[in-house]
Amino acid sequence: MQLLTRLENSSTFGYEGAVNISFFVHKSTDVVVLHANDFSIKLGKIRLLEWNTLNKYEVTEFSFNRKLDYLIIKVDSYLKEGRYYSLNIEFGRRMSENRRGGYFLVYSTDVVSQQKSWYSLTHFEPRSMRYTMPCFDEPALKATFNVTLGHHKRFQSFSTMKVVSVLAHKEMKDYVWSVHETTPLMPTYLLAFSINNLTCTFSQTGGPTPVRIRTCAKSSELRLTTFASQKAPLFLEYFEQVLDMVLPLNKIDQLAVEKYPTDAIENWGLVVYSSDLILQTDEPDISEPSRFRLQALQLISHEIAHMWFGNLITVAWWTDVWLKEGLTGYFEVLGIDHLYPRLGRRILAKYRETTMMHEAESGGIFVSIKDIQANTSNKYAYQKATSVLHMAEGMVGNTTFLDAIHRYLYQYALASATTDQFFESIQQASDRAKSLPDYAYVKAIMDTWILQNGYPVVNVIRNTSLVLIQNHFSFNESRKEVWWIPLTYTIQSEQNFSDTRPKAFFPANSPLLKLDVFVPENDWIIFNVQAMGYYRVNYDEKNWDLIAKALSEDHQSIHVLNRAQIVSDALFLWKNKRISWSTALNVLKYLVDEDEFEPLMALVVGVTNGFWGVSPESSMAIAKWLSNAGKWYAEFINYTFDQLVFIDNILESADDTSVED
Repeated sequence: MQLLTRLENSSTFGYEGAVNISFFVHKSTDVVVLHANDFSIKLGKIRLLEWNTLNKYEVTEFSFNRKLDYLIIKVDSYLKEGRYYSLNIEFGRRMSENRRGGYFLVYSTDVVSQQKSWYSLTHFEPRSMRYTMPCFDEPALKATFNVTLGHHKRFQSFSTMKVVSVLAHKEMKDYVWSVHETTPLMPTYLLAFSINNLTCTFSQTGGPTPVRIRTCAKSSELRLTTFASQKAPLFLEYFEQVLDMVLPLNKIDQLAVEKYPTDAIENWGLVVYSSDLILQTDEPDISEPSRFRLQALQLISHEIAHMWFGNLITVAWWTDVWLKEGLTGYFEVLGIDHLYPRLGRRILAKYRETTMMHEAESGGIFVSIKDIQANTSNKYAYQKATSVLHMAEGMVGNTTFLDAIHRYLYQYALASATTDQFFESIQQASDRAKSLPDYAYVKAIMDTWILQNGYPVVNVIRNTSLVLIQNHFSFNESRKEVWWIPLTYTIQSEQNFSDTRPKAFFPANSPLLKLDVFVPENDWIIFNVQAMGYYRVNYDEKNWDLIAKALSEDHQSIHVLNRAQIVSDALFLWKNKRISWSTALNVLKYLVDEDEFEPLMALVVGVTNGFWGVSPESSMAIAKWLSNAGKWYAEFINYTFDQLVFIDNILESADDTSVED
């Protein structure tokens, strides 16, 4: 493709270009249908040529189907089956700030003069390239792209691949053509380009095949790019190591852009961020970053992880976008935990708690969403996807899960993959490691989590054996959903919170399960070790009392993530009238001695998201209890709630998004 962009005069903002598309004919036809909309094409500017014979076809007519975004081209004779053809189309369009056009304008304002500087950007995901040029605009359709961008010489050209040559324009004074390297095989939505006059800092990864990273902003903000410039190569190196796969890229550019329509977009080789989220002032890089730095850190980790999940492997269709967003979220957290131990765990805990509470308010969410637009803007579905994949890791074990990821990457690199193909990778790794019992199949288990609305509550009744009953979280008796639930548990005399592998499965063919497990009379039993499962747990009165007693006497005897789960479950179950307020309060009162983030975060999420509409008497009781917890409450509000607010802001960006992550 060749595209010339005019940015010098606002009265002539626009572009004109030509695209040359090579394709193979599987069935003889005299009609070629592409995706296209909202730009000008002239009949004489469409040319079709057969490769072998150089035979030219006459285009007799063309039309747009605006509803389906189709360009329908009719030729004078049939294209032959089994032959390659080349289709050349010239086109053009005026440009504006409307992102719907795919290729659009943004501006920065000079602080002193208040003058606007205009530049161009793309945002093609999920399906906007069709508004910029004719193309086959579906995620499973891939090609290599040869990008040549024309522009005034005072600007520079950015695209997926680096510039290999700059040629003078033969007809337009002071204009040049920037020729970029050929891209890897990729779909249209990952291509990106920009004409701008931003200024850049440089960094790169280590190792035998270094990747150069440019981090660019307007010149007055260049000093604020240092943080992103330093962290991006660290994430890239870590992901290359843990994923055991080097990207087919020799550079990644990061653009910090004012007034960008989303928080970030993970174009291959050209990541774009909203400048107010990524630019950071200089400060010491201490063991725990400030809230604004953590916001930037999550964005960078997320977008770099997308280079593998969503870019190296793409979705076959947008119904599988949960997979690329879930895997990206999972590795985003691992990347942050690598640089700042335990910080990623906090983010993952926040994902789980806020998503569960949101489901309670919204009536539940699906991970796999049929509607494309809903799929590209549902942050809670993405967070739930990450939580469900975290549960899958616990189900088969960390080593087996990473083996599955490696299999998945090696089998589908530079291709598209479906949800079922990913599940098959986990199944193969699990079979090899004998991680699951013979009756447990990955697809059968995981389908219950991604294709059903909501999540289960496991009710535990202690008797001579354990009786478990699962309900939909809404406790609506008309809801018949059941899940394959990986069951982990430990008892007080063991306190084994390190083993997160399932000891049993709650099958999806019955809402009731009996477990022959001996629990000493005065021992508590706690299900969902380290809260790796995406479900809640309710106990009988005796077990709640035993848990409350243990928390009161030595809360650190229970794992911090299980303490967070217990706090969250107690608040949720009380609100839904499954346990009494006295039972909930008996569990929660230990919090006056709690000094870890996760349980306090669970309390705040439960209070802020879970108590709307409760009675004034109950609200007063909660407020009184909180106010009496003065030992930690003031510091907690300043520290924990502050972090929750900015993590919420971060998650608005995660993409991805929307898919734009």
